[in-house]
This record gives sequence, structure tokens and C-alpha cells, in this order.
Amino acid sequence: MALAAQQAQQTVRLQHTYNASPEQVFAAWSKPNALGQWFGPQSHKCKVEKFDFTMGGQYRIRMIPTGEEDADCAGDTRQDSVCAGLFVEIIENQRIAMSFDWIENGAPLGDSLLTIELKAIGDKTELNLTHERLPDAQLHKAHASGWLGSLHCLEEYLASI
Repeated sequence: MALAAQQAQQTVRLQHTYNASPEQVFAAWSKPNALGQWFGPQSHKCKVEKFDFTMGGQYRIRMIPTGEEDADCAGDTRQDSVCAGLFVEIIENQRIAMSFDWIENGAPLGDSLLTIELKAIGDKTELNLTHERLPDAQLHKAHASGWLGSLHCLEEYLASI
């Protein structure tokens, strides 16, 4: 049995409601100029280096530390981190699924999958984030914290547009 199969895989599940339409929230995730303004926890800024928002398209996002002492995610906050992957499902204004891995300054996640689901609730949008297939509890904790910070940054971004 492979080592990866022996390890219990972890899943982060988060939910947040935004004072914005599903179209606005989807645009924040699907347009690189918007994504670059909010993506990542508060302890980082982001630079979208590659973003082909099509089925099978690749993305690459550089996370640049702001120098805050209390980082809201794991990893070395003195150097950039880079995440990358492929878009595996896109349903406009409803769902985005993508592979997700760290290719610089982050523990390799292997076959992890990030899914964003959007649902209109009146004039608001409920976002459900699922990051599955994380290799262990430590990476689960680090990503839960990082995604919480990122969803808060998304809230600030949506309030400003």
C-alpha cells in the first residue's frame, strides 16, 4: 500500500455569506485583476503570474509576505510562496474546482482539490469552500487558517467595489 494511501486525508470546509451577487463573487475568483487584489490571507499580498480560466487551464499565484509578525497561515513568512494548479470544473456564477499545490515555499500537497460553490441567498451570496485531500492534520490547520484569512480579504474587496 502506498504511503499516501495509508495517511488519513484531511478536508477543510468553510462557509461565508457575502453582501454581493453570485456574479460579483464569481468575478472576484475568475478575473485575474480582481483576484490579485484580495487573494491570500491578510499576511500576504498576491501577484497572479499565470491565469488561464478555462477547463484544463493553468494558474500560478505568488503570495508575497507583508512582513507582519503574526502570520495567519503556515510557511516561512520571510519569502514568497507560489501555488499552482489546473482548473478542472467551471460553472459560471456557481462553481469553480481546481487542483491546488505549493510549488515554492510550501509543503507539497500532491493531489489536493479546491472547490468554490456559490449560492444566491436573496441579494447575498453563500460561498462554500472545500479544500480536500490535504495530506495531514498540520496542513489542514494551516490551510484552514489561510483560507479563513483569504475569505475575510474577499469580503473587504467585495465591500470596496
